[in-house]
Amino acid sequence: MLNLTRSVLAVMTLALGGSAAYADFLPPNHLDRQDNMRTKRAGTMSQATFNAVIDEAVAYYGPYLKTNFGSTFVVNRKWTDSTVNANATQFLSTWTVNMYGGLARRPETTRDGFALVLCHEIGHHLGGYPFVSSWAADEGQADYFATLSCAHDLWKDQTATNALSRNIIQEYPKSLCDAAWTNEADQNLCYRTMLGGKSLANLLSALGGTVAQYETPDASIVPRTNHAHPEGQCRLDTYIAGALCPQQFDASVIPGKDFGSKRNSASAETASGKYTCLQQDFNTGSRPLCWFKPLL
Repeated sequence: MLNLTRSVLAVMTLALGGSAAYADFLPPNHLDRQDNMRTKRAGTMSQATFNAVIDEAVAYYGPYLKTNFGSTFVVNRKWTDSTVNANATQFLSTWTVNMYGGLARRPETTRDGFALVLCHEIGHHLGGYPFVSSWAADEGQADYFATLSCAHDLWKDQTATNALSRNIIQEYPKSLCDAAWTNEADQNLCYRTMLGGKSLANLLSALGGTVAQYETPDASIVPRTNHAHPEGQCRLDTYIAGALCPQQFDASVIPGKDFGSKRNSASAETASGKYTCLQQDFNTGSRPLCWFKPLL
């Protein structure tokens, strides 16, 4: 049904001149077969929490997209759908994210992990360079945006909730946050973001049969930027990088998009450097080389 819907939308898009390419959080998978709506396995997230996380993002990004881009932000709440994924699409001035109950009910998915998936999908719309299509930031950049920009914007004023992470964060990620941030509120936000990223790393481990840990960064170096889904450890490294980068991301810009056919050029990378941590300028917080190949 999902593939049929995409095919119909693609035909409509060609006819009307829109752009409806999909950007997914996960590669195709069969984790839906394990959904507790079928197996009766207890999930960790209620429908009320599912809706609350989405409400929070819509309250912030709905007016933001309307003001800055004249676009309508739509989040489809597919609670009864067992799909373990999330995706984004643009059709004319409607910018959509689809969030699925199957993802929310995974035992690895925490509330904040689910929020970061939603942030990832928003990142396809707003993350900018590097791009996988005319409008969508690629998978690594969407991960980077999730912790660099979206989590910061949604959670920065939730100081009491952020402070709870101080008591449960592991020593190693805590040391990373403490080295990057001197203000206690910033540290607490970093801890919370790190914990949300680890939730997603655990989900990626379940999908790929690998283990992703804070202390074991991916040492591989790609010969060219990988626009598809990186491996789980590489994605965790990206969440960590976004949490540590001190740059203030301006999502109203969508860095590099105005370069058109050269949106993945060195010039676009330079433009993105105003809002991200480029490797030559920062010791921490830059996009990991396990998926990103700098052009500068």
